[in-house]
Amino acid sequence: MLGGMVTLYHSVRTRQPSVMMTQGPILRYCPACQHTSRTPLLYHGSRYGHVGGFECERCGARVSMVDRDCYPPVQYFARQTPDGPTVPETILYEDLYHINEPDFRQVERWTGLTLLRQEDEKALAFEPLVVQVADEVTRRALPLQTAAFSLPFVTWVPEPFETWLNLYATLERA
Repeated sequence: MLGGMVTLYHSVRTRQPSVMMTQGPILRYCPACQHTSRTPLLYHGSRYGHVGGFECERCGARVSMVDRDCYPPVQYFARQTPDGPTVPETILYEDLYHINEPDFRQVERWTGLTLLRQEDEKALAFEPLVVQVADEVTRRALPLQTAAFSLPFVTWVPEPFETWLNLYATLERA
């Protein structure tokens, strides 16, 4: 996987416990032409809010990405010409990938597994959680479903999120 494991941070010290992605693949998406490249970018936080940028392979727009200084969401800004209008789009990957705290709690209810410990405030490796849920789905002999994406311009998601979303869809329909 693109440079290593996906890491999440589970926070329980806030009023509302949360999970956020601190490292993992995100989409190389252009809001100007709504093209999503099949090559993801590795998100690993930001430097003063700047996540990175790229040139769209379809329309040539310059796409810049920012976050809230290592906090979600990721905002995309595309400009096809230096003096042209800027086209924005915001993606909350925790929602798109179903990796919010309530999503994990729902999977726990469906499976009986403990994925997040209430007293733990720590970084988590995501892939072992996916394996744990996949093993439970296999043990139950559930037919794997294909997930639908929550954003109309998203046509694919990178691994391990595709597997996670398919497992989520499978459990949701079981």
